[in-house]
Amino acid sequence: MYVLCLFFTGLQAQTNWTITGRVVEDASGEVMTDVNVLLYSPDSTLITGVSTDAGGIFSLKTSRGGDCFISITSIGYSQQRFDLSLSENNRNVIHPDILLRLSDAELSEVEVVARRRQMIYKLDRKVIEASGYISASGGTAIDVLEQTPSVRVDANGELTFRGSSGFKVYIDGKPTMVDGSAALEQIPAGQIENIEIISTPSAKNEADGIIGIINVNTKKQTADGWSGMINAMGSTVESRNIDFLIAYKNNKIRWQTSGEASRRYLVSDFEQLKHIDVDDTLTTTQATGERKSFVDLYAVRSKLDFYRGKTTWTTALESRYRIRNRGGRLHYEDTYRSNITGVETGALYDGYDYVRLNDLTFRGDVGFDHHFPDDGHTLTGSFFALYEHDAMEFFYTDLFDADGNRAQGHRAWEYEYRMTAQGNLDYTLPFNNKTGKFEAGYYFFTYTEDGDYKVDFYNPALDVFERRDDLYNKYVFRRDIHALYSMLSNMRSKFSYQIGLRGEFIHRKLENNEAWARHVWDKFDLFPSAHLSYTFDKGSHLNLGYSRRITQPQLFYMEPYVVYVDYYTAQCGNPKIRPEYTNSVELSYNRTFGEHSASATLFHRRRTDKIERVRVPYHTGVTLDSISNVGDDYATGAELATNIQVSKWWNMDINGSLFYYIIANEYKIDDEESLNWQFAFNNNFDVAKNTRMRLESYFVGPSVSTQGRVDEFFYFNFSVRQQLLGRRLSATLNVRDALATAKYVDTKNGTNLDSKTIIYPASPLITVSLSYAFNNFKSQKKEEKATHDLFEGTNR
Repeated sequence: MYVLCLFFTGLQAQTNWTITGRVVEDASGEVMTDVNVLLYSPDSTLITGVSTDAGGIFSLKTSRGGDCFISITSIGYSQQRFDLSLSENNRNVIHPDILLRLSDAELSEVEVVARRRQMIYKLDRKVIEASGYISASGGTAIDVLEQTPSVRVDANGELTFRGSSGFKVYIDGKPTMVDGSAALEQIPAGQIENIEIISTPSAKNEADGIIGIINVNTKKQTADGWSGMINAMGSTVESRNIDFLIAYKNNKIRWQTSGEASRRYLVSDFEQLKHIDVDDTLTTTQATGERKSFVDLYAVRSKLDFYRGKTTWTTALESRYRIRNRGGRLHYEDTYRSNITGVETGALYDGYDYVRLNDLTFRGDVGFDHHFPDDGHTLTGSFFALYEHDAMEFFYTDLFDADGNRAQGHRAWEYEYRMTAQGNLDYTLPFNNKTGKFEAGYYFFTYTEDGDYKVDFYNPALDVFERRDDLYNKYVFRRDIHALYSMLSNMRSKFSYQIGLRGEFIHRKLENNEAWARHVWDKFDLFPSAHLSYTFDKGSHLNLGYSRRITQPQLFYMEPYVVYVDYYTAQCGNPKIRPEYTNSVELSYNRTFGEHSASATLFHRRRTDKIERVRVPYHTGVTLDSISNVGDDYATGAELATNIQVSKWWNMDINGSLFYYIIANEYKIDDEESLNWQFAFNNNFDVAKNTRMRLESYFVGPSVSTQGRVDEFFYFNFSVRQQLLGRRLSATLNVRDALATAKYVDTKNGTNLDSKTIIYPASPLITVSLSYAFNNFKSQKKEEKATHDLFEGTNR
């Protein structure tokens, strides 16, 4: 690759001049894409021009030497001009970073009707612009992500990417209180600027999370003065939300406070057929009924940045109270056939199950960002501490016979106290006229959880609930991580590269009243990363990335006791579970054609020691879902995305993915494999000056797990948004699964059991949302987005 780079550089030097540089936003330090960079002669005659790529880089090419100047412009930013002289002795000009500052005119005063590109590709990530999806109005970060190729949300609202769910969630570059989908569902869509999917993270990022990192960047105050916004939502399943954001900024401080109060429902009709062969009895159970879950969230966050010379100091406080509820009322028809006598009997039951999980969390952050006199030379540090007080999980099941008498039941309580702390120190040193940089840093993380589990079972003979002391469990869990990393990146003509290496020492300890569950696990691992990028003429880019990752098993994967989701479905952890390791590589190409864009990505991922729940017979009529390392899996495929501006009022975005997935399964003779696909065809219409409509069609293909498969399904969404009061007030109507075609079918097969689950979401689901922005906040221009989190009950 280096030889090729020298060849192309030498070839250009023989034929013309090249002017290369990078454009960076002055306030945030972030690179800026799609900035116009124009080259003029001294008499202001245009010679050539380009737009910056996903890394903020531009490369101008001209055969005309002598005096000239470049002009850099972007909507809402002050124009920059730089004079140059192109001489025979210097045909490759590398310009220092160009800083763009916000113009004095408020963006809210300017009516911008053009859409921002919905997806932008950078060296090691792709960026989803939240303003591109009006159907996300009133929703969460999950609603902004689901249109991304290879992203799928299952019937329980769990998000997966390329067949896996192991990812870390950051907000504004800081780790969240919780991981995965639970974190994303707590971030209101109305406060999101964009979301970065980092599928091959660099060595600078923590190594946990096999499919990478999802970083949610929230809206921030950029102009001086007061600003804010308030969003409200309601739906036909009684979901509701209200959130706000208020901010103030001057040349010394930037203060921002946000809050949310919400309840979000998932409601579905549920059917399940199970066959279980255990204890010489074949039990057939047909379950039907309604399942419902909801999450209550009450949160307030406040952040203050203050500027002292070359250093920005940051402090933040956050408090959150969360309640997660899940339950159902199901009717059961049981048939029991003896494998010895062939005698068949039956019974009818009505079951009620309920799970409640609540926690109160306090978090504090401090940090600094120091800039040395040499541009790009920085030292940054951050630290946060988090305390989760009196977290409680309550499990409740009851089973009543046809006469209304309680036949079985249980009550379980798990009380937890959790403490987390994390800190990092990062150093950046630019070189090679600031086109390259060396980075190094230190990271530490510690997590402690202290909990105990108690359970009562119903005794029909005495008609009382009795404490099962033999199932009592007391535990203390701790995980510590210490890491060092270094990275080197540079740009040479049209080539950019970034290489890095991270070393992590991981300590894990589980104390438990069950001797067999106690363990200590210490290990040191290396995690390399590499990224290459080449910029072609005419605005096209080729990116290649590789990274090695790990997924640390969460504590609930290791808890050694049994809990009941409903009377017929139990779950148990595995204290000896091993972490997953993943090697990922991807090659992407993207190009812009005026107002149109297209991208293609090829990827391959190999994961060892895949962690998954395995369903086995437990006792008569009851299955147990236990955690196991089920083997290795592989995913190889392609993603395609296009955005076409058909006319001034019609924009079309089409995306899809196709990948082959195989599990080298330790639990079956044959491996599980599938050809997974997903296709989205979406249309945006500006039907009037301040009225926008979006139509979404989603086709979700089948997928496999260790023990079965999920069938394909289709659904159609419709959204319309009307802006009022000078575009400060937006009203949005969303109709999800408008044709009521979504159906989730999950089939599982194992030794002495099989089950088939069918879930029908409450469709169509209608949501109305309002958003109002005041003062300097830009009016929200949200387009629509996909949501496959239509179903409740998939873990049954």
